[in-house]
Amino acid sequence: MHRFGLLLLMMILVIAGCNTTTETPAPTLAPTALLAQATANTQAAKTLRVAIDRTGADYLFTADIGTVVFNSLTGQYVAPDTIQATARVLLGRLPVDLEVFARGEDQWIRGVFTNMEWQNTIFAPGFNPQTIISQPGTGLQTALTALKNVQLAGEESLEDGTAVYHLTSTANGPDVAALVVNIVQMTGEVTVDVYVDKAKILPVKFVIVQPDTVTAEQPEPTQWTIELYDFDVEAELTPPEGQ
Repeated sequence: MHRFGLLLLMMILVIAGCNTTTETPAPTLAPTALLAQATANTQAAKTLRVAIDRTGADYLFTADIGTVVFNSLTGQYVAPDTIQATARVLLGRLPVDLEVFARGEDQWIRGVFTNMEWQNTIFAPGFNPQTIISQPGTGLQTALTALKNVQLAGEESLEDGTAVYHLTSTANGPDVAALVVNIVQMTGEVTVDVYVDKAKILPVKFVIVQPDTVTAEQPEPTQWTIELYDFDVEAELTPPEGQ
C-alpha cells in the first residue's frame, strides 16, 4: 500500500509538471532601450526592403508630373545613399505606377508616360536616401528617438509568424516623417505602433495614424503601414545608365 501511494504521488507530480506552462520572459531592455538597439541594428544593415501603404484620408503632394495622391510604395534601400522603388499614385483619377531611383540628392523617375525611360527629375523635393538610415542623427534614428510615452503593449506574432514585441507611442508628425522614407510629410500629433522582431531586435513594422486628417467628408484618418524586411539580402537595382 505504501508503494502504491508513492507511485500515485509520483504520477501526480509528473502530470502536474507536464501541464505547467512556461511564460515567455519579458524583454530585458526597457522599451526605449529596445528601440535604441533596434535602431542600431538597422543602421548596420547594408540593404533592406521597405513597403509603405496608406489608407484613410488622401495624401496629396506635388511632383514634376503634377499633384498626385500617394497610395503605396515598395522598394529596396542600399547603404549608404541609394533607393529604388515603385510608387502607386493617383494622377487625377488615373492610377499610375512610378518607378523612382534616387542616389544622394539626384532623383530619376520612369513610367508609361516616359516610355519607360529614366528621366532625371524631382519626384519628392528634398528627398535624400542617405538621411533614411545611414546618416547619424537623421532619419530612422531621429524618428525613433522622437517617440513619446513608449510602452510595451505585449508580445504578438505577425501574419508571417514573426514573433514581435509590440510597442505603442505618440509623436509629433514632422518628427517621424522618416518612417515614410521622407517622401511624405506629416502634421499634428500622431500615434505610432512599433513591432520589433524578438529574435533579431529589428523594427519590422510601424503603424502611424494621423488623427488631424479626419474631416466630415473623410471620417477615417490617414494611416500609414510601413514594413521593413529582407535585411542584408543582395541588392537588385536597375539604375539609370551611368548610375
